Amino acid sequence: MSCTRNQKEPSLVVYIKRGIKQRAAQGTSKLYSRKCYGYVNASNGSLIMEESEAKNVRLIFNMYIQGKSVIGIVSELERLGIKSPTGKDKWCKRTIDVMLINKKYAGNVRLLDNGKHDLCYLAEGNNPAIISKETFQAVRIEKQHRSNVTQGEKGTWRKSKKYSSKK
Repeated sequence: MSCTRNQKEPSLVVYIKRGIKQRAAQGTSKLYSRKCYGYVNASNGSLIMEESEAKNVRLIFNMYIQGKSVIGIVSELERLGIKSPTGKDKWCKRTIDVMLINKKYAGNVRLLDNGKHDLCYLAEGNNPAIISKETFQAVRIEKQHRSNVTQGEKGTWRKSKKYSSKK
């Protein structure tokens, strides 16, 4: 006996996605309090700063502003013996890169902002800020300045084929 699904009936995935969007819009999504390096979850589920990791987050942002490359930051963290978020001796370049664009470190959370959704939701002051908004903005500007990719009316292109190896 075979069973055919009514094509007009939404799939379970559609309901799940709709629920995620509704909880984000209502401010009840658990994604707002999703833990990342520098934070731990309090008993009520909110985020609180974990000072020893927060110190490392500040160090990473400051090194980037002072001109260190992501690879240079990785080398310095490993030289200082600072463990990665997963507890390893080696840091991944992608980890640092993602940290430098994570608004959560400035106290804000942005949900559904991956280009696949019509709307995104920003919760300002969602959690204690590890770095100032000014520091976050300075890193964002510096990342744009160092980027080899330019966006314009005709799309995106590379400024040059050479990559910076600045440490």
